Amino acid sequence: MSDFTRFTELILRTAVVFPRGALGVDARAFADAIVAGASADELDRLRDLTARAHWDQLRLAIGASLERAVGDSPDELAIEALALTLDEHSENAFARALADEAGRSLAAVIERNIERLGVLERRLTAGDSPDADLALVIGAIVVDLLDLDPPDYEDEITAYLGEGESDGARRQLARSTGDEDSRAWAREELRQVDDPAAPVTSRAVQVLAAGDSPEDPAEDAVWVATMLALVEQAVEIAVVANNETESA
Repeated sequence: MSDFTRFTELILRTAVVFPRGALGVDARAFADAIVAGASADELDRLRDLTARAHWDQLRLAIGASLERAVGDSPDELAIEALALTLDEHSENAFARALADEAGRSLAAVIERNIERLGVLERRLTAGDSPDADLALVIGAIVVDLLDLDPPDYEDEITAYLGEGESDGARRQLARSTGDEDSRAWAREELRQVDDPAAPVTSRAVQVLAAGDSPEDPAEDAVWVATMLALVEQAVEIAVVANNETESA
């Protein structure tokens, strides 16, 4: 088994990855190439560029995350990976495995978004899709692109559901979660969403993402849609957990 494969297994086991928010144009180009089915040589080149662009900036944070993930009893492979995080050079197998995971994870998001846009495109062109459907798709896309996780907003989501999902509760949910940086990031990522096979939907997404975020998060259609999509995920997770408990 190659070092690259070994470190890939470590990444999958520990969930220690390059943070989605830190990924730049190199990782995006790598992901786009994966989606497009580029040659192995081109993917190797773009993987190395991604590793080079992110490794030195993130290696110490990766080391700290890995230490937390493996606890007080790291195995030989984790110890080897931890040692590599002290090396600023990105040519090592751990850095390349992290870059590979980042590109493939982002490629999976891009492919899911293409599917979402395609489904909505067919509904929009058939005239049977309301604006609410567009909001749901945009929210799901942003949650995916920003790699948002319901537990990170557990208190805010619980408060929203406890208030009966009213208009007032929705506005409070947006205001309690929508810091300026997160909302700007959401728009920045959304502007990169495009599918030539879904021109109507892609244009609608771009129009909604255009410009700066409103001062009031409750008036930010992109962020409100994002949080409602996250609430939907949280409810689905809770339902699955409850069903598993009842069947145990």
